[in-house]
Amino acid sequence: MRKTLIILALVLLACASFAGTLLETAAVRSAEVERAISELGLPWRAGVPAILKEYAANGVSDLDSLIDKWNGTLELLEPIGAPDAQDFEVQATTRYNQLLSAMVNYDYCGDLFVPEGGFIQVHPAVRNQGAHGTCWAFATVASFESALLVQEDRLPGGWSYAPWEYQYDLYNLSEQFLAFHNVDDDIYINSLRDPLQSDVIIQDSNEDTGGWPIFSTYNCVRYGLPLDSDFPYIKYDRKNWIVWNPTNNYWEDNIIRSTKTIRIYGGSTLMSFLPYDEYVMAIKELLVNYGALITSFEVPVDFSYYKEGVYVPSTATIRGGHAVTLVGWLDMDGLKAAFPDLINPQATSITIEDPFIEEQLFDLDEYKWEATEFWVIKNSWSEDWGWKGYYVVPMISEELYNFLIEEFYALPKWMIECDDMYVPLFEESYETSEDIDFNGDGIVDRADFELLLANMFTTSEKYDISIPKDGRVDQEDASRFFVIFNSMLD
Repeated sequence: MRKTLIILALVLLACASFAGTLLETAAVRSAEVERAISELGLPWRAGVPAILKEYAANGVSDLDSLIDKWNGTLELLEPIGAPDAQDFEVQATTRYNQLLSAMVNYDYCGDLFVPEGGFIQVHPAVRNQGAHGTCWAFATVASFESALLVQEDRLPGGWSYAPWEYQYDLYNLSEQFLAFHNVDDDIYINSLRDPLQSDVIIQDSNEDTGGWPIFSTYNCVRYGLPLDSDFPYIKYDRKNWIVWNPTNNYWEDNIIRSTKTIRIYGGSTLMSFLPYDEYVMAIKELLVNYGALITSFEVPVDFSYYKEGVYVPSTATIRGGHAVTLVGWLDMDGLKAAFPDLINPQATSITIEDPFIEEQLFDLDEYKWEATEFWVIKNSWSEDWGWKGYYVVPMISEELYNFLIEEFYALPKWMIECDDMYVPLFEESYETSEDIDFNGDGIVDRADFELLLANMFTTSEKYDISIPKDGRVDQEDASRFFVIFNSMLD
C-alpha cells in the first residue's frame, strides 16, 4: 500500500507557501516529489524544470500563480451533445447550435490502417504558452497544424521512440488570435443555468481565465487561424487579458479554416458501450488517420516536476486542469529505447498503483494493474520542460478497463483517456449551396430537418448532403444540415 505519510507530505507541499524565489520554491517542492517517487518506486524522475529560469528572468516570481496559469483548462458543467430534432427551433441560429453543427462524433471503424507496436504522428514543434492560461489554445493549434500535415500535405507518421523526430514546422499559426477569442465563461455558465434562457449563449471574451478545447476548435471553424507572424504570441506580459496585436492590415488574407471538428468521447462515456479493443483502437484510428489529438486531464500536484519516464501520480491531490496534444504511443520495446536507464530491459510490463483508484475504493487497500502500451504527449511548456517538452503516461489496460466497468467507477481523471479528444477536419469542400429544401415549399425549416431524420440510415441520394458524399444518410448529414442552415442565416 502507498505510504500515507508520503501522500500527506505532497498534500502539504501543494498547500504550503514557501517564501523564496521562483527557483528556490521549485527546488524545495521538486525535492519533495523526488523523495516521494523514489520511496514509491515509480517509473519516472522529477526535477526543477529548466524553463523556470526563463520565467524568473522575465519577472515571474510566484510559482503557485504560474502553475495555475499553466493548468488553464476548465471543465464543462455538463456534456455538450449532438443536435437533434428538439434543437431545431429559432435557437438554431445561435452560436451554441452552430458549434453542434460543426461537431461530428467518431465511431470505431475497424478497417483503417493502425500500425502495431508504436507510432508517432507528424506534429509541430513544442512551443511555450508562457505566463498565460492558454494551454487549450496551444493544444488546439498543435492539433490543427498536425491535421493539416496529415490531411492536406499527406505527410506520414511512423515508428520512433523519439517524438521530436516527427516535428514539422510547415505551419506556424497564431495561438494569440485563438486565445483572444476565448469564450466568456460567466455568460456561458449563467445562460446554462438560466431557466428562462432557451439556448446556451456562447460569446467571445479576451480574458486570460482558462478555456475549453471544444470551444476553441469551434472557433477554428468560425474564425479560422491566421499566421503567427500576423498575431505573434506574447508570453510574459502577465496581463489578465489577451492582447489584440495584428502586425498588419492584411491578416485575413492568411486565414486557414477547418470545416468541422471530430470528437471521440472520453473513456468514462465509452466504457458503457464499447469493449476495450474497440475503445483503444478508436483512439488510435483517429490519431493515425486525421492528426494529433487535443485532450485534457486533471493535473496532480507532482506533474509539473516531471523530467522523464512513465508518469504515474504519487498523490491524488489535484492542481487544476490541462490541455495537451496526443501525438502517438509506444510499446514496451519503444519505452525501453526511450528510457534505458529507467526501464528494466527484461520487463514485459510496468506495474501501476494508482492513488486515484485507491481513493475511490475505500474498502481496497491497494489496486495494481499492468501497462504494456504508453501514450506520448506533447506539452506546451517549452522544450526545457520534461522529456524535451513531451511526457509519457500508461495507456489504459484491458484489465483496468474491465475492472472499472465491473465496479461502476469512472476512469481516473489524471489518465489521458478520461476526457473527450478532438481533431480538426478539413473536408473536400466548404460549399454551402446544397439544396436542403427537401419538401420543396421554398422555405428551409424544421419540416425539412424532420424529413432528413425520417430518412436516417437509408441510402437515399436526396438526403446525402455530407462532404464527401458516401451514399448513406447518417449523423454526418444531420450535422451538415445545420452547417448549411446556419450559413443561410449569416
